Amino acid sequence: MIKNEEIVEDLNDLVKINNDRIQGYMKAVEDTEDSQLDHLFNEMIVQSQNFRSQLADHIVRMDGKAVSDATSTDIGSKIHRAWIDIKSAVTGKDRDTVLSSVTFGENAAVEAYEEALENDKLPAYIKEDLTGQLSQLKAARDKMEAMKGDK
Repeated sequence: MIKNEEIVEDLNDLVKINNDRIQGYMKAVEDTEDSQLDHLFNEMIVQSQNFRSQLADHIVRMDGKAVSDATSTDIGSKIHRAWIDIKSAVTGKDRDTVLSSVTFGENAAVEAYEEALENDKLPAYIKEDLTGQLSQLKAARDKMEAMKGDK
């Protein structure tokens, strides 16, 4: 049977992904002057804060310690934020480019959740919550993708 420490480590990885998502969307809000995108990105920030809180609750229930530093992120995710910085600087904060950047980040988050869910030893209640979060992440990614080209 999988040890609690392993589950806690996997959940903390998802906390880091959500920290990165928050920081990425905060940067995207700075990088666009589009009020529709600002509103959407702020919703995604709140969504990730809620995900992070739910993950931390699971970690504590498993006698683990959640990553407490909201700036603690995944190394690969730091590359994503840098990519947003570079693309925005080069393109003058073009709407489709910002949407492409955040869609790239959403794909990374979806992949991380799918990988975590492959662990068939996760308790059912955690798997259920992760599945729900994954569904919301996929919906957010699809929404961003659909908005490309819209004005």
